[in-house]
This record gives sequence, structure tokens and C-alpha cells, in this order.
Amino acid sequence: MPGLDLESLKRGEIKSVRGPLANFPRGIYVENCFFVRAPLASVGEKLLHWDTSKHPELEVSILREYSWPAPPNVFDALALSSNRPKDKWLIDHTWRTITSGTPDGSFVAATEMTTAKQSANTPANQRDTKASEFWKKILASRDKAGASGGLKALPRFQAGKIDISIRSEFDGLMNMTPRVASHFQSLISAKPFSESGHSPDEVGPYWQETLVQGHTTLHAGFLAAVKRATSWQVADCTYFTSDTYFMSVTLYELSPIENGTLVWQIDFVSAPFRSYLGGTDRFFAGKEMIKGAAKSIRLFRADVEK
Repeated sequence: MPGLDLESLKRGEIKSVRGPLANFPRGIYVENCFFVRAPLASVGEKLLHWDTSKHPELEVSILREYSWPAPPNVFDALALSSNRPKDKWLIDHTWRTITSGTPDGSFVAATEMTTAKQSANTPANQRDTKASEFWKKILASRDKAGASGGLKALPRFQAGKIDISIRSEFDGLMNMTPRVASHFQSLISAKPFSESGHSPDEVGPYWQETLVQGHTTLHAGFLAAVKRATSWQVADCTYFTSDTYFMSVTLYELSPIENGTLVWQIDFVSAPFRSYLGGTDRFFAGKEMIKGAAKSIRLFRADVEK
């Protein structure tokens, strides 16, 4: 990033810039740089295992880390309830999806809707349970595909009139900034990004329940790291979302410097932007991403330095 002032970063400043819009219409990225007063390994380990659910302002209600292959009960904490207003949107849209056979805002494959088909006459008191079971199966299916075949193995789905392939979305995001993609090539060509790449030094799959646009959304993803004595590279890839946006990837480079660690962070999102941010286009979405990143960075840094 141009114009970095290390002394300002050491005083707590976060340097942020929105990337050019480029020619991928669903993509946007922002770059951030900040300093953490802690050793490289401490910052890296916290980044790989940071429990965001401990910070209410990040609106993550459930976060589960695990190892591949996934334990049988890893998704058991998912229990949607119509009595919770934040869950109602997802339950209602799920129910319309599995009774009508059309996605209704849910990012699932046609075969998954067909398999889960329910009668519209199903008693109301069963809907919460059936919606929860539907999403547990989807999470388990995505997890198995990602673990065995990387992003390419994830099923395609329809989002309105758009046919979405997560592998293609990822490639579109990386093509927005060849400079960044080239710098992180060793990491983003490794498993589980690629089905046949080399293995990174650490991989940690996870799933989470979080609020996006005021309603419960479900995510599945992984963190992967390449650890060197002179620097670490870490990727956080959300390869499945139940709705709202298609995927996200955050790349980090951690470098030791002057009794601390300098972090270069690049956040990518693929989304139907006008619906993702309530009519906001990509230019203004970038500003919102910078605000969100700054909030998360401050909380992360405080956790590491305390």
C-alpha cells in the first residue's frame, strides 16, 4: 500500500483504501494495514483461532471451529426459532424454498431443494425444526465437498438469473488485482482452494451463525496458513453463505517489525451489490466494508495486545 507511515500505524492508525472496481461486476475489495504490539506467532495464532462470537458488536451468535473430517455432531448447535425475530426471515425464506422448489433468496442447488421438498400443509410447529435440519444437511454437504475437492467441488446454484459457481467467483475476485493474487499465489493455489494443490501449514474449517442485513445467515468456511520465519500468510475463505452474498475471502500477510507485527489485510466480497446493501452500488459498498473492517481490526488488536 502506498504512503504508509509506520509511526502513525504504531500509534493505532488503520490505513485503508478501496480497490478499483475492475471488470468483475459482483466483486469488490479493500486493503487495510495496521500494527499490532505482539510477536508474529502470537498475532498469527490469534488470527487463526479468534472467537468473534465473544464480541456482540460483530453479531456472530455461533462460531464452531473443527478439524476435517467434520465430527458427526459439529452442526448440532444450529436451532432456528420463529420466536427469535432475527431467525424469522431465514425460516420464512427456507420454508418457501422447500415447499415451492424455487430458491426464494436461498443459495442452494436445485437438487437440494428437490430432496428437501415439504408439503405446504406441514404443521407450523414443525417448521423451525425442519428448517434447522435442512440447513444442517446443507452445511454438512458443503463441508464434505470443500474438504474433498476444494472450491471446484462445491455445487452451482441460481441466484435470480445468475448461475453461480464458487470457484468462478473466487477466480473473478482474484483477477480484480493480479498484484495481490500473485503475491499470495502459494497460499491460494494450495488445498482447500484447489483440489490438487499442496497442503498449507494449517487449515481450520468452521461454520457460523451471524447477522447480515438484520437477519440470521449461515456461513461455512476455512482458514489456511503458510508460516515462515520471516512472515505468515493467512486466508479466511467463506465459501458458503445461506443468502445475501455469495462468498468472501480475506488475505493477510503478517510481518515482524520493530517489536510488533505489521498486518496487510485484503478483504474481498462477491455479491449482488444492490440487494446486498439495500440498493448500494459497489462504490459505496467499499466504504461500508472499510468501516466494518476497522471495527473488527480494533477488536482483534485489543484482544491480542491485552
